[in-house]
Amino acid sequence: MTSAIPTAEMAPGASARTPRAPLALRGAAPSWAAVAAWGAGLIEVALGAGALMQDDAARGAGVVLIALGAGSLVWGAWTLARGRIVVPRAGVAGALAGIVAAVAALMADPARTSVIAVAALTALLISAAIACAGRLRRRGAGADDAPPRLWVLLAAAVIVAALVTPALAATEAGRSASPHGTHGIVDPGHH
Repeated sequence: MTSAIPTAEMAPGASARTPRAPLALRGAAPSWAAVAAWGAGLIEVALGAGALMQDDAARGAGVVLIALGAGSLVWGAWTLARGRIVVPRAGVAGALAGIVAAVAALMADPARTSVIAVAALTALLISAAIACAGRLRRRGAGADDAPPRLWVLLAAAVIVAALVTPALAATEAGRSASPHGTHGIVDPGHH
């Protein structure tokens, strides 16, 4: 039986072209990766700050975590501004380095390094690394070049906030913070 719909025959050894992402999803990977990098960067800085107050092994991990956290924040902003995942190889390498540094801080002082923060950080870094790896796989295709979608940014922000908020509260810096409502109250009668 023959079909009235023409089909293109592929040359031997040629691969089928992957379909482009639907318009509604274009720009989703860079948006998610950027917001995940921001969340991971905040956790890295908080874990690093807590590790700086510990012994030598943890202090070294703390310096690395703070540097990686600052890098994550910058990378996320750069990715969002460009509308595509920038330097994806560095994104994968930074994610792996962040996981290794967080685990090193946890092993150096497990009593004061939060397992919750390390787990949330690992989840965010793995998801950002997967987005970077996807960009490397599609290298040159421009499949993720698109302006960020507002709904994707909002969804990513909600998910990342749900992970980052308890993770930050569980870090040494979060435990040392003053509880809400206990800050000094200024007497309105005095000038």
